[in-house]
Amino acid sequence: MDSNRRYKKRRKREKRRKRILNFILLLFIFILIYLFAFKTDFFTIKKIEIVGNKKLSKDTISKASIFLKGENIFKINKEHCQDSINNLSYIRDVKIRRKLPSTIIIEVEEREEVAVIPYIGAFVFIDEEGCILNIEEKKGEINFPQIFGLDLVNLEIGDFLFNNGDEGKLDFLKIGKDSKLLKQMKYINFSKKENTMIELNNGTKIAFGPLDNVEYKLSFLSEILKDIEKKELKVKQILMNKGDNPTIVVDD
Repeated sequence: MDSNRRYKKRRKREKRRKRILNFILLLFIFILIYLFAFKTDFFTIKKIEIVGNKKLSKDTISKASIFLKGENIFKINKEHCQDSINNLSYIRDVKIRRKLPSTIIIEVEEREEVAVIPYIGAFVFIDEEGCILNIEEKKGEINFPQIFGLDLVNLEIGDFLFNNGDEGKLDFLKIGKDSKLLKQMKYINFSKKENTMIELNNGTKIAFGPLDNVEYKLSFLSEILKDIEKKELKVKQILMNKGDNPTIVVDD
């Protein structure tokens, strides 16, 4: 009976000793991993890769990321860095990945300039969502359509021009970009709600009518322009505000 009791006590001591040894071993391993990960230069940032940029330089994006070469790759705050890069007006979206042991990969999606707005001696560059990407002094050739007829007050880079009631203008820019029609336009005048006026690069003037059913009307306009090009017509005006059937006015 006594021997059995002593045996059980010895077994308990051995189990307790084993648990303590296992704990010490795990703690030792954890300390080694911590020291290796955070106290050596094996996981310090040595390379920053930036992909997807066309407009912004890699240096601009890298500086905005606030990453520093030599910084520990595990200590960086990805969300904070993404927010910092998103403050650049040309950035639509950004993703940051760690590539162990020492590389940071920054993937960006940029906004594209689709039009300009003359504003107090300068040009306001916007994308298809009406986001102000840049404001530059007027100089040189402009290869984007110029937009008139908008109420502009206290513009700042990064602001969005259009409100909830401007869905028609947004549709016009988005669909116009996707269909590549915007590239054919020189001037767009939104002054009159009942009739948006357009002038093409070749001088043809278009009375587009109100900004309703924009997708259909731009698709229709695209087909009209293809037909005009095919027939080699010299067209002065295209009237889309006089009913369902557009009127084409040609040069005599």
